[in-house]
Amino acid sequence: MGVDMFVHSVRLVLSDWRNALKITGLLYLIYAVPTLLLGLLFPTPTQPEQATAAVLSAAPAGLLTLILALVAFVWIAVAWHRYILLDEMPAGQFPAFNGQRMISYGLYSIGIGVLGFLVSLVLAAIVGLVTVPLLGVIGGVITSIVAIAAALIIFYRLAPLLPAVAIGKQLTLGQAWEATNGANVPIIILAVLSAIAAVVIDIPAFVLAMAGPIGGFLALLWTLATGWVKMLVGVSILTTLYGHYVERRSIPAASAGA
Repeated sequence: MGVDMFVHSVRLVLSDWRNALKITGLLYLIYAVPTLLLGLLFPTPTQPEQATAAVLSAAPAGLLTLILALVAFVWIAVAWHRYILLDEMPAGQFPAFNGQRMISYGLYSIGIGVLGFLVSLVLAAIVGLVTVPLLGVIGGVITSIVAIAAALIIFYRLAPLLPAVAIGKQLTLGQAWEATNGANVPIIILAVLSAIAAVVIDIPAFVLAMAGPIGGFLALLWTLATGWVKMLVGVSILTTLYGHYVERRSIPAASAGA
């Protein structure tokens, strides 16, 4: 099921890329254009001793870019959830701006992330106290795996709450957790596939970044272009989790349509 959910989430974006661009393209530019300008105006220093000065000089512009990125992401996420789950298309060039819904979405996202981090931190401390003295480095690896797995399980099991907020449905943390009961293994598979895909799609950027200033600029362009795909696929994963575990929608097999 984890593979099926991942493939379905990718298909939601790639098979409907025209509408995806229409709904989210201009919003993504709100983040992408300032990021591109930031990269041009404040290139990565070639000398380590210049790093501190470069960071300080770019800080104000970087903060503004971060704020724009957060607003754009939440706006895109809410709009894409509503399109997939409600077939809602924007009436104009931009999706509807609902400040209350977007603020709730952002706060719940932070809350779920913090909760997952805290639980994984506690579990890591408990497991580490036992495994590290007995197994050394291997114990440290086991501890890290347990911590990451716990954080992913908590985030994805509670994640259906986010699409619910986007479409105006009442769903509590407890109801989201109960709806995803028994989904731990598919969720881990889904998370691993997502991580692998994110690394693979960034390989050209890593290669280009080693080719000097021009390569660094091309790497930035590649990262921004593929960042749109990764963002929408990530949001689609949350939509898929909500649709399947809360609304009980069926998920096509990964081989369907292949």
